[in-house]
Amino acid sequence: MSRRPRFGLRAKLIVALVGIALLTADLTTLYSGLGLNSRIEAAAKARLANSARHFSDVSATVYGQNGGWTPSAVSTLGHLAEIDELRLALVTNTGKTIVATQPGPGLGPTAAANVMVGGSRVGRLIIEPLNGQLLNPEEIQLRHELAHLHLVAGIVAAAIALVVAIYVALTMARPLRRIRTTAEQIQAGRLEARVELRGDDEIRAVGRALNSLAETLQREEQLRKESLADLAHELRTPVMGLLGRIEAAQDGVLTDEAANLGNMHNEALRLARLLNDLSALAEAERPALLLETTTLDLAQVASEPATEFAQRFGDKDIAFTPTLTSVLVAGDRGRLEQILVNLLSNALRYTEPGGEVRLRVGPDTRGALIEVSDSGIGIAAEDIPRVFTRFWRGERSRSRDTGGAGIGLAIVSELVRAHDGIVEVESELGRGSTFRVILPPALARRP
Repeated sequence: MSRRPRFGLRAKLIVALVGIALLTADLTTLYSGLGLNSRIEAAAKARLANSARHFSDVSATVYGQNGGWTPSAVSTLGHLAEIDELRLALVTNTGKTIVATQPGPGLGPTAAANVMVGGSRVGRLIIEPLNGQLLNPEEIQLRHELAHLHLVAGIVAAAIALVVAIYVALTMARPLRRIRTTAEQIQAGRLEARVELRGDDEIRAVGRALNSLAETLQREEQLRKESLADLAHELRTPVMGLLGRIEAAQDGVLTDEAANLGNMHNEALRLARLLNDLSALAEAERPALLLETTTLDLAQVASEPATEFAQRFGDKDIAFTPTLTSVLVAGDRGRLEQILVNLLSNALRYTEPGGEVRLRVGPDTRGALIEVSDSGIGIAAEDIPRVFTRFWRGERSRSRDTGGAGIGLAIVSELVRAHDGIVEVESELGRGSTFRVILPPALARRP
């Protein structure tokens, strides 16, 4: 089966615009021709009616001079009518028809007028063109010339429409081709390609949208490369530690087997924690398949993590102040606890001994609130937009003392989004951070 040919946008625009122009020119020519023809015919009928009135006046004069419709009067009127190429007939008051010229077929246009003498009608005059046609040769020639002019005007209009259509099509298609070329470059992997913003507002809007998409893809690609590098680094450290200690034990270099096994166990635990974090992030990025939503009191959900972390903050000599107020939300208890645990773990990791951490849960003007504030090391202003990016950690947090793979806050962001909430952060370097989660109340959550 042969495939129908596919036309490009430029060809379609040219065909459409030329078709519209031709249709407009044809309709204009048709209606103007019909209008002019009807007006020519109306003028011819008016001319014939004027001839009838003129002959009625002449007939009245001839009638008076001859004392009635004598043969001489009828002959005179017939002669005058033939000069004007007309057939003429008279109907007397008695109803008798007198034909003053050679009778015709009686199928042509006619005009009539009363013959008045001294205010009284002495007869009725009927005239008809000799050739049986309403239009005289001059009027027929005029109609032919007008039709020719209409044809020429239609051809000229079509030619102008073709030129304009090609120009418009090229003007519209050129920026679209630029956009298409840029899109194909992006598809081929050249994410740095950008559309030159020219043309109409709509074209520029499409170009800006494509440029924005390219920038997003470029950032995502850069992030992917950085994430792979960070993940490889995080996995390499415990694996190389394990390999080094195993090889040292095999070579007999380490004599304290218990200490060596303990260190190897710590490295294995560290590797397990990293794998668990990666698994949790993978689950958080497909939350719609995992959430088991019920109506919960957020304060009750937060009570267990608060109790658990109170001991851990105390062990690190950090003051911990939880303030839990009842507020209902629609959510998954386990995932909400995971949000709280990750936020509190982040505060514990980056708050120095002697510092303070505050947990506040309760109603807020925008919904249900989870707020964790600390007096820790803080985040630089330029780094705040990146704190929820997976594997990202600020330079001051990259030491082995703090630990972590930079996944916890990414998990928080995904789980909050899954609950139709928003997460915000306020921080100042050296003066602590505040993480704020706003969840919709139970009655306001979407179905």
